[in-house]
Amino acid sequence: MINVKDAQFGAQGNGSADDTAAIQSAVNYAQTIVTPGTGGSAYRPTVYFPAGYYRITSPINITNTSGVWLAGDGGRWLSTVIFGQTSGAIFDFSGSNNSGCENFEFLSVTNSGNIRSTIGVQFALTSGGGLNNGIRNCTFNMEDYATTNGGFGTIGILNVRSEEFYIHECLIRANTPIIMSNNSSLASTGINFTATSNYQAIAAGLGSMGVTSILGTSIQTYEKRQPGLVLNGTNSLTFQGYISRASANSGSNETAILCSQYTTNLRIHATVESYSRMVRILNTGLQGARFDIVSANSLTPTTELFDFTGCNISGVDMNISVPNSGERNNRYVVYYTPDNGGAQQASGSLRNSTITCYGFGNPYVITANLLKKSTNVLFQTDTPFEKKSGRIRQLTNNVIQAGNLGSVTTTTVFQFRQSNQLTSTSNSGGYYRIWLDGVIRTGGYGSGANCTLSFQAQITVNQSNSGALDIPSVTVITLDKDATNPSYADIVGVVVNLNFSNGIGSVTVTPRITGSGSGEPVYYDGFAEIQSDFFVNDPIPLN
Repeated sequence: MINVKDAQFGAQGNGSADDTAAIQSAVNYAQTIVTPGTGGSAYRPTVYFPAGYYRITSPINITNTSGVWLAGDGGRWLSTVIFGQTSGAIFDFSGSNNSGCENFEFLSVTNSGNIRSTIGVQFALTSGGGLNNGIRNCTFNMEDYATTNGGFGTIGILNVRSEEFYIHECLIRANTPIIMSNNSSLASTGINFTATSNYQAIAAGLGSMGVTSILGTSIQTYEKRQPGLVLNGTNSLTFQGYISRASANSGSNETAILCSQYTTNLRIHATVESYSRMVRILNTGLQGARFDIVSANSLTPTTELFDFTGCNISGVDMNISVPNSGERNNRYVVYYTPDNGGAQQASGSLRNSTITCYGFGNPYVITANLLKKSTNVLFQTDTPFEKKSGRIRQLTNNVIQAGNLGSVTTTTVFQFRQSNQLTSTSNSGGYYRIWLDGVIRTGGYGSGANCTLSFQAQITVNQSNSGALDIPSVTVITLDKDATNPSYADIVGVVVNLNFSNGIGSVTVTPRITGSGSGEPVYYDGFAEIQSDFFVNDPIPLN
């Protein structure tokens, strides 16, 4: 182990002395060590920082090397503090392999002015390498300096194509706590920033940014300016931890996790507080992702939870919980901005995926334009449904009372939001086809005269381009029936109908029953499917 305070290096760690040269000397020396008796085989001792405050004025150069590990003393809080006045990164590991750091607090503060550090720790791929690096048990308290780094502000950890990487058990406070990118240019995120190193040329162009583990980590941003986690073209990334904001008084960003470029094999297990939008995918694609997210303490949510506008999504498993009911009202879970103001089909799609959320009405689980472009998708809600083979199918039986023997009533058994919610009524043509599969029954568990009729019904109705609806065509087939005492109660048929009002389609059933019985309840017990073809939207089941 090499101690930066040893006499040959001379670091002070008192918060006032400039320890840059001493620390760099210790790091350089660590790269020259060979194992005795091995004929010159490299050996990399840990570079150790005893507890103290170490002021540095240029980035510590740990670039294009292998096996250099920097370690502070004790825990990650107020033990070994690196006070950065570098105008850039504090530690630069660009091009290094099997290297990293632990047990540090990284600090940049306003009173350092323009020389305050703007990046905590940087990793990147260069011609010298950039694999198998990591950080553990560190705290980053980067300054709120929103205009630096092209508008990202201060960055806690920046990684450009340095794969097989980990961040474990860290607390990261910065304008943008973590950026992972497959390109030194971050322009695809909407911010004109290019990562550079003071010491090495970072690999140019697109590459791979994958195999990353971020565990037990808390990230916090300043104000409503930037996401907590920026993923630019990543693959095989796991995040388990907490995302929040240290303050939220100014700015307009509501996205906690931003994905730009094509993203694959993403695993997010997180509690997200203060943010309104959990995830936004920017005009690209997402494949093979899993989200287990609790959203809380966004007391005045202004956005949807997931924004998939412009994206092709496949193989996604989403489990979202919003415990506060006040944060669920009239809020979309999955949103796709209407193309051309709602006059064009969504250009994206959703395939082979599962969305699990409770406490949201089905019309707010997914926007109708994205449901139109969905295939093989399961919606696990309070009233679950699925879309497969072009059909939307209820996954729970509706058990609804239709009056009593002697006073049978017409009852609504299925409702859906109509598809023609367009800005123009000249392109609203289409059709609905609805199936019912159910039974009409009377007599309870204690009755001595039960009666049951099983049936299927199909309804077809066309809609013109102006939105006018034809009279529905209805076919009802009695499959079977049984009556214990027909003179007391005998179900002889069922009338099925479809009507529309205020943008809602409603399917009703009216049982036809004969016999002398009275008072015992009559029930419909069944489920529905709906198929349609409209230009922009799909119908969404309401119950």
